[in-house]
Amino acid sequence: MKFYRKYLIILTLAILVGLALHLTLFCVNLGIPNQAARNNNGWLQIKDTYAQSINSPKLVFISGSNTLFGVDTERLEHELSIPTVNYGVNAGLLFYNLHRALPHLHSGDTVLLPLEYSFYTYKCIPVETGYAQYITGYDISTFKALPLSIKISIISQLTTRELLKAAYHQLKPPPVDNNNEYDSKYLNANGDMTNNLVAKKTSANVLKGKLNDTVFKNAPVTADAQEELTSFIDYCHANNITVYAAWPNYLWKEKEFNGKDLDGIHAIEKFYHDHNVEILGNYTDCLYDAELFYDTEYHLNEEGKRIHTDYLINLLKYKLPQR
Repeated sequence: MKFYRKYLIILTLAILVGLALHLTLFCVNLGIPNQAARNNNGWLQIKDTYAQSINSPKLVFISGSNTLFGVDTERLEHELSIPTVNYGVNAGLLFYNLHRALPHLHSGDTVLLPLEYSFYTYKCIPVETGYAQYITGYDISTFKALPLSIKISIISQLTTRELLKAAYHQLKPPPVDNNNEYDSKYLNANGDMTNNLVAKKTSANVLKGKLNDTVFKNAPVTADAQEELTSFIDYCHANNITVYAAWPNYLWKEKEFNGKDLDGIHAIEKFYHDHNVEILGNYTDCLYDAELFYDTEYHLNEEGKRIHTDYLINLLKYKLPQR
């Protein structure tokens, strides 16, 4: 019995030491962003700057990177004669994208939400890695304001090995990556990615090979997603901000969804109908050929972006306020 008691004490102490080390490393790295967070922050700064500069009714696209890569808002702004902001950032940030854009929205504005499908299966726990990395790197006030359960989820989301590596890089910074294709220097003033050249695109077979078996990992629309979306929509309606939903540009194996994935589309349609939000277009319109994608199932290349922007212009030209 003494042996087992001694073993249990040693095991308990080892676990406590490991937890203490993990927490210490987390605190040491708090406020130190990684490369992915730096990319997101560079994009957000450009989008914030342009949104703040507009003093008249504007059109704002809010989503993850399907809009960042897939919409030419600079051309859309010119053809529709309305200031237009591409507030597409990264689907890994999920509803942080909407919260971050909210202060830039004013009476008379129009918002379009071509959200990635992962938004509709959102659950606040476990926390998305991209969101955890961003707020612990750049938005510590948001992290501190979170409920304890979500803080614990964020702290546990990052492995001790990752934290050790980050701490080491504080002492010995890695060389600057001059080949970062997601660098904010490739965004135009409106917030569009301009580096998604056809000549640099990933092959269609590789992109198709990376597709998941299903579109929705959970049945949409989850309770957490409903809460976030309802709060955003209610704010917009109360402040004379017009909200439209739309479908993300997406690569899929077929020309339409089937089974539970199609049920998911119907659930999304019902949610927006119940909240008095019109959906522009059909999801099948946005299922593009693999040759039109750049490097993921959500990232169009420049030719895909041109086609999708034409599609959006036709949808929006009769919906925006006459100028």
